Amino acid sequence: MAENKPRRIFWFEGVTRGEIERSLNDTRPSALRRQGPRRALVATTAVVIAALALAIFIPQVKVKTYTELPLLAMCLVLYLNLRKSVRHLSDAPNELLDERQIALRDAGYTVAYRLLASLSLLYVGLITFITPDGALASYVHSPSWWNILMSYLMLCGTLPSMVLAWRMQSEQME
Repeated sequence: MAENKPRRIFWFEGVTRGEIERSLNDTRPSALRRQGPRRALVATTAVVIAALALAIFIPQVKVKTYTELPLLAMCLVLYLNLRKSVRHLSDAPNELLDERQIALRDAGYTVAYRLLASLSLLYVGLITFITPDGALASYVHSPSWWNILMSYLMLCGTLPSMVLAWRMQSEQME
């Protein structure tokens, strides 16, 4: 019977075996592995995601477009840095982690999903207020809601890493 080859790419998780192993074995000092800078990264990411959603209230179409695209790019850069700061624990499959790391990741996911449920209510409220019959409809000058959708998708994608980055202690630098 042939032995299964270890998977090199984990499509559902969006990572590769090499990426996870390099990140977990990296011993170089990094500011992103200290709790303070990680928390600042989490706060910055939260502000940028909120700004992306609230960009719908910018009245000038050109200014709105020139604001949304850099905000989306910033979201992506911050997301990649968040993943690095937690050593890709939030995205790693079980077979590449030990029991302690799996427990840490799973606890982070529990908190992230509870937060996502609460934050989803804020998005539903925002959408309710900006619909044509809503209280804030007169402040919305563009019918396109793609930035709210992208903001929500970025929140969904980054929240597990944000929770881990906030909760993890600083690593000991040698």
